[in-house]
Amino acid sequence: MSTGKFHKQYSSCLEASRTVASDILPFWQSLGLDVAVTGQMELCLVEIVNNVFEHAYSNLEGAKFEITSYLSDTSKLVIEVSDYGDSMPTHILKDLPKMDFIEPLAADPNTWLQSRRGLKIIQQLSDKIEYHSHKSRNTFRLLRKTS
Repeated sequence: MSTGKFHKQYSSCLEASRTVASDILPFWQSLGLDVAVTGQMELCLVEIVNNVFEHAYSNLEGAKFEITSYLSDTSKLVIEVSDYGDSMPTHILKDLPKMDFIEPLAADPNTWLQSRRGLKIIQQLSDKIEYHSHKSRNTFRLLRKTS
């Protein structure tokens, strides 16, 4: 079982989420995490990285963001995604618990672009999500019990 920390900087692009996932999975596996936990956290990480590209950087390729992950002293998996783009409005996470998850339906195009669907998935798969903006750095942090 590994200890330590995963930390790496990336450049935003459409494919960045796949790159991040393939980089971080071996680290999570070295921590001895359950395969269900790593699969769910991979999905969350992909959603966050895609949101950074789309929302923080308005689909701008090449802007920098960072991923940090480690086990806390209470054995929770911590994942932090930091960017230097536009910050997320504070009401979005506050309103998230009240928002319904809308299943995309092939026959109803209005359901295809349901805003915040990814955040709702992240909320359901994580034990805690936090978001902080300080100076020009925005950090989305999620915590997940490992057992």
